[in-house]
Amino acid sequence: MIDSGTRLMRGRMARADAARGKTARIGWKPALLGMLLASTALHGALAAPAKTGAASMQVAQQGRTVPFAIAAGPLPGVLAAYGQATGLQVLYPTDIAQGVASPGVTGNLAPQDALIRLLAGTGLIARFVDADTVTLEKLPAQAGGAAVLDPVTVQGGISGDPGRSEGTGSYTTGTTSSATKLNLSPRETPQSVSVMTRQRMDDQGLNEIRDVLDQTVGVTRLQAGALGSDGSEVFARGFAVKNYQVDGIPRSTVYGFDDSISDMAVFDRVEVVRGATGLLNGVGDPSAAVNMVRKRPTPVLQGYAEGQIGSWNRYRGEADLSGPLTGNGRLRGRVVGAYQDNDSFIDRLHERKKVLYGILEADVTEDTTWSVGVEYQKHRSDDASRSGFPLFHTDGTKTDISRSYNSGADWAYFMHDNLTVFSDLKHRFGNGWTATLNVERNNREYDGLLGYGVRGSLNRDGTGMGIWPGRWNSDLEQTSVNADVSGPFELFGRRHELMAGVGGYYAKRKGLDYPLWYINGYDYSIPNFFTWNGNIARPTLNPTGWSQTDERQMAAYAATRLRPTDALSFILGSRISRWSQDEKSHPNGGAATVKKRSENGVFTPYAGIVYDVTDIWSVYASYTSIFKPQDYKDVSGQTLDPLDGNAYEAGVKAEFFGGLLNASAAVFLIQQDNLGEADPGRFTPDGGQAYRAVKGAESKGFELEVAGEVMAGWQVGGGYSHTTVKNANGQRMMTYVPRDMVKLFTTYRLPGAWDRVTVGGNVKWEGDIHNGTGARRFDRDGYAVVDLMTRYQITDKVSATLNLNNLFDEKYLTSIQNYGFYGEPRNVLLSLRATW
Repeated sequence: MIDSGTRLMRGRMARADAARGKTARIGWKPALLGMLLASTALHGALAAPAKTGAASMQVAQQGRTVPFAIAAGPLPGVLAAYGQATGLQVLYPTDIAQGVASPGVTGNLAPQDALIRLLAGTGLIARFVDADTVTLEKLPAQAGGAAVLDPVTVQGGISGDPGRSEGTGSYTTGTTSSATKLNLSPRETPQSVSVMTRQRMDDQGLNEIRDVLDQTVGVTRLQAGALGSDGSEVFARGFAVKNYQVDGIPRSTVYGFDDSISDMAVFDRVEVVRGATGLLNGVGDPSAAVNMVRKRPTPVLQGYAEGQIGSWNRYRGEADLSGPLTGNGRLRGRVVGAYQDNDSFIDRLHERKKVLYGILEADVTEDTTWSVGVEYQKHRSDDASRSGFPLFHTDGTKTDISRSYNSGADWAYFMHDNLTVFSDLKHRFGNGWTATLNVERNNREYDGLLGYGVRGSLNRDGTGMGIWPGRWNSDLEQTSVNADVSGPFELFGRRHELMAGVGGYYAKRKGLDYPLWYINGYDYSIPNFFTWNGNIARPTLNPTGWSQTDERQMAAYAATRLRPTDALSFILGSRISRWSQDEKSHPNGGAATVKKRSENGVFTPYAGIVYDVTDIWSVYASYTSIFKPQDYKDVSGQTLDPLDGNAYEAGVKAEFFGGLLNASAAVFLIQQDNLGEADPGRFTPDGGQAYRAVKGAESKGFELEVAGEVMAGWQVGGGYSHTTVKNANGQRMMTYVPRDMVKLFTTYRLPGAWDRVTVGGNVKWEGDIHNGTGARRFDRDGYAVVDLMTRYQITDKVSATLNLNNLFDEKYLTSIQNYGFYGEPRNVLLSLRATW
């Protein structure tokens, strides 16, 4: 049962010839006012009847034929097969297809004629939205019951997201571009790509990116602090994940830009490309790139309102409204809002979030679409710690700390205030080529008042501990510009594809410096760690100066997909990058210092090959190089040299039921130098964790994944991953990151009279890990967490979903890197959603 307002069925579109291919101080009101003014201006220009070119569109569709062999059956399944055969997107309100049967269609027919036959007797009609998109609606009463196709109303131009997951009800997607910026199906992409769809996120109640990544195959989250702190890390293939993108635009590597606490209300899906992604990121880790794709306006009116209530006083409200703003549909808009307030299983910890998102999309001409939008998110955690608790007593015995223990002072907090204004302009040329210009301005502020009680050594009587006090506060700005073109070309009588572009960003972090860790005259001590409730004097923290970091990256990149035969494709690409970073420090009464780093002419090659063994199975291989300046520092405070190396991957992929179910198996090898590994028990001069550079590090392993619809009403997503990281001497590294993980979530909509009920379950298993040596070695055994969910469709428009997480109340540690931190105990979440 699908709760969203529309359902989207797509085929393997990349194969179809028809496929087309200042912070809180500034505030969000000026941005919204700007959108309102833009809407007013555009409304006058676009409200007039459009020269839609409907006749030419009809001719174009009639000008080609497609072989159809679609059996009669339930309409949603029939439309899925139709989308696969034609490459067209079919959108429709969920309720109009429930319980409706189609007579099917066979023979070589134009897509338009085939759709007429599929809809015969269903009481539905279809309208072309653009050359690739069709919407369905109920047959008007005056039509006399005849099933007709009405192509004269063209509601939009070239807008649309070919990989859109919203409304599909699926745990997979038909196309992804996060690996190469070419619109390819998962099977055609020569790298491992996991897609967390809108339906999957809704079913599991995944409202934050950290929760999404925690459920993604091959990715592990070492939770070790409150929301907004830097106490947690995400790993893939043995390495930390630092590459975040939004709509394919890379975020700066400067602290505070990584979007690692984003709320999911504004996003359609999350695409995680495992392995090195230097082609599109330039400076990239060999772990993974996380691309969050925003929701876009829809050509039909849709919306929902949802309320959630859960354990630990969790309350959340979310609303989403989207649709055309003019009669001809040439101006569309969408607005999303969310608010969340919750306590935690950790004593005293309280969190709040505010989210607001708006976007306008206009068909300036038949071939040109302009979008402008604003995204605002504010997150705050009070009584918050960026760490857990000691794993050992002074005498070497292990501690036994309560899961609910909070090591944060009662005045400590973390706040992030993010405002993003973005715009893109797309133009489709008559020869199938598309040009896109993206511009984005990101303003942020983070403010953290630190006070967490893991200083010293814990005696058996609770003495010996104190807090680490301090403050982090900075304003951040990032301006990004990207321009690219893509389209087909003919060579040696065959059709190929090309993508080329230029882009870059300028990012700046500037803020006052405050005392950290060591404050003259301040008493850090905690009388008794076991009974401490966070009550300790708040230190006086006056600015000691100011600092600024400037980072720039510019690049030119290109990739081509060559098709020497129908079954064989080569993807070749490269990127030339220029990167620089200046760190300025201005202490009060002292001499200013500047540290400069830069890399010019960095060449990043990319190569991939895919061979279709059958219509279902393909084999692939890919290679890319690794280059990543890093901000890890050693015990002397010196920044480690950039990462460099090579990444190799090979595997097999399968596409079942016309792309409704995707499966993959991959093996990988990553070789790199200067890998930053935590140096246990050692710290930088400013009190941060010290790292050491490891030469000759090698990561290898394999991954298995399946995602999509196994049979009607049965969705599944998950897999198994194994990773081993060793140094040049063959010694295992990153022992605090699990080598083996299983993640599997599935839902099933019951048949017949019980079809209003959907049931589901989730299993997440992580293997054993350890950290430290000798008497101070801490071992954590493997653990498994089981979750359950059920949804009841109360009416056609209202549904209720219940998630029961950690069913057996498994007690486990999510991190043992420096200190211990527990995972969530058993908890429940009840969601009530109304759609229209």
